[in-house]
Amino acid sequence: MSYKRSFRKTIPVHYSGSKTVSVSEGTRSVTVNYSGTVYEDVNVNIDVDTRSFDTGVASCNNSVNLLTGAVVAAQTAQIVSIDLNAKQIGNTIVEGFFKTIRTEISQQIMELSQQINSNLMHLRELAKACEAKKKQMEVDYNRKSNQYLKIFDDLNKELENRIFELNKPAFIFKRNSDNHTARTSGNDLVSTVAVFGKEGGELQAKISTSIAKKRALDTINQVNVYLWKQKKTENAIAQSMLNSNVAASIFAPVCFLETVDEKNQINKKVYQSSLLSQINSNNIIENIKAKSWTNIPKESKESIQRYFNTEISNSFSSNDLRNNRVKDMVVKLLDLSSTKNI
Repeated sequence: MSYKRSFRKTIPVHYSGSKTVSVSEGTRSVTVNYSGTVYEDVNVNIDVDTRSFDTGVASCNNSVNLLTGAVVAAQTAQIVSIDLNAKQIGNTIVEGFFKTIRTEISQQIMELSQQINSNLMHLRELAKACEAKKKQMEVDYNRKSNQYLKIFDDLNKELENRIFELNKPAFIFKRNSDNHTARTSGNDLVSTVAVFGKEGGELQAKISTSIAKKRALDTINQVNVYLWKQKKTENAIAQSMLNSNVAASIFAPVCFLETVDEKNQINKKVYQSSLLSQINSNNIIENIKAKSWTNIPKESKESIQRYFNTEISNSFSSNDLRNNRVKDMVVKLLDLSSTKNI
């Protein structure tokens, strides 16, 4: 599309120079310098004629539109043709596939039907044979069972006779004993029953008396043992105690712990024996702080070491792996070199 544009701009033009002029009849010359700026307005008008270009663009656009229509029509025709061909090919393939499957299934059905019929005939023959075998086995079983039942009955009778002959004295004694018992309890001899009752009562009384004597004897023995232990304890206490009033110091073990927590604060705690009267923990801590710690003498270390070894040997006397492992760990924990006393 044709258009016009106008541009206007003021352009500054700088100038400078000098001019020598003679004065006083040529006897003297004067040089005059001059400079300045002149502004000039410039107007530019531009006419752009695009008619020929627009005509070419319109012609090209028409050609492109025609080409696009032709391409779309050709593509549509191609798609329709491809769709028709695909449907025809698909129908042909599907129809052929189903025909093939139908034919194969029909053939397999015929083959399987023939096999089933033949197997059914064979099974019927086998069923008849099994039924005949069953009847024959029932007849044989009944015959054999009757034979063996007769044999076992004869064996039972023979064994019964032999056992009776071998243990005949015992059977005779049992029969005579039963007859004697029945005669004793069933006749009119009341005195016999009274005699039996008297003898049974005396025997029961003797047994009860014997049991009572045995229990009394056991009780006396237990009392004697208790009195002997009591006497022994009193003697040990009497030997351990002194019959005098002497001022002395009593020593009791305590456990004093001094720990440092996460905030670098020192915590102190005392554990006392529950068997003794409790002392104020603060007093114990102050007394411990007031005293100075010194190394243990060599004699004390050796005594402690001997006592420790004895206790370890007595506590871990077995050769069990666990006991040996615990024993080794306890021995490692003992460090007398860093132990001090007050």
